Amino acid sequence: MIGIVVLNYNTWNETEKCLKSIIKTTHDVKYNIYRVDNNSPKRITKNVKKLTDLPNVTYIQSRENNGFSAGNNLGIFAAIEDGCEEILISNNDVYYFKDSIKLMRSYLISNPNVGIVGPKVLLKNGETQDVMFGIGTTLSGKYKYILRKTPFKFLVRDFLKKFTLDKEKLSHPTKVHSVIGCSFMVRKECVKLIFPMDENTFLYEEERIIGVKMEKIGYDTVYYPKPTVLHDHGASTKGLTPFSYTSLVESEVYYLKQYMNNKNIEIAPLYLIRTIKYLLLSVQDKKYRTEMKNYFKRTLTRF
Repeated sequence: MIGIVVLNYNTWNETEKCLKSIIKTTHDVKYNIYRVDNNSPKRITKNVKKLTDLPNVTYIQSRENNGFSAGNNLGIFAAIEDGCEEILISNNDVYYFKDSIKLMRSYLISNPNVGIVGPKVLLKNGETQDVMFGIGTTLSGKYKYILRKTPFKFLVRDFLKKFTLDKEKLSHPTKVHSVIGCSFMVRKECVKLIFPMDENTFLYEEERIIGVKMEKIGYDTVYYPKPTVLHDHGASTKGLTPFSYTSLVESEVYYLKQYMNNKNIEIAPLYLIRTIKYLLLSVQDKKYRTEMKNYFKRTLTRF
């Protein structure tokens, strides 16, 4: 049985579309959906409540919102307890096409060396979402990625070719460091080795952390373009808010210290770049100015 973990926070309409797409397109495989609510202030809608009452949908209510990883862990633990052989972790703003979930499961069964498989992800405009983790992300990789939008981008062409999969690689199964975090399936053996997800990050860096853990246990992570999903990118987070930007920087510092073993002095220039961007955003947006104190409090605590 496949355990499908769908995390919700406030965006009930997106959750409804996600659940309906799973039910409509997934056939000939046994699955159970674990619909986790991360302590949403907004009440559940009637339509989602009806879907939650289905026999193969388990409703899990978190008493507090401790972030993306913590919320998903609730669903993952429940799925493992129920004996699920594969776990699909899905954003609630992801919508599934015919047999996408079945195809991911079949790929894992046919390739025992593969621990995680991720599908082709389409954006609302019909374009394929970039696969950004062809190789792992070190501190130097962070700096190189920033240079891609500067006059010095010619200096990082070799890095970008390895980091971002080109169109040719997007057309066939390709081994990567990690897949897009909005939708991916993990075999049970890997779940037991690399999970629970690290709850020290509230939002962002989850893919990189999982990639590091996967490399250590020796299972492959594969991008597999045959199954396809649609990612309504930003629907679940409502864009880059001051809170989400702060979470990004906070998680980035934690990832580099905890998983890349970088020292504070090494991370400081990157932190300065992120902070300058925050200050520029605060000039344009009052919300950033209002949350500035919280930005420094949360991010500097990571040092």
